Amino acid sequence: MEAEVSRQLVEDLLTSFLNNALGLELHVSIDKFERLPLNHRERLQAIAVEPIVWVAWQTGLGVVAATGRYDRDQSLRLGAHVMLIEWWIPPDTHHSSWWRANPKRATEWTAGRARP
Repeated sequence: MEAEVSRQLVEDLLTSFLNNALGLELHVSIDKFERLPLNHRERLQAIAVEPIVWVAWQTGLGVVAATGRYDRDQSLRLGAHVMLIEWWIPPDTHHSSWWRANPKRATEWTAGRARP
């Protein structure tokens, strides 16, 4: 993650994504890795080739987790927050795709295409 982009910003964007783009009702934040269910810890460890930013929330569907890799260059070019977001929803839904959010309309998310 770029030094100019704070961990808190990415966590806030991920939370906004889960709530606004996916329409999930977020009940309780899970902020400690050890408090995650075992299957979520294993998934996060499997993709962590570098330090990643993640959030997890207890929802009506169970624990939902998401990771975000902020793309600083694309964000600057587009004037929007651009991230590769990976998320897991119980019981076995997993997605990974590029998304962007306009800083002036933080609740609106747009799916994007992968970079060449």
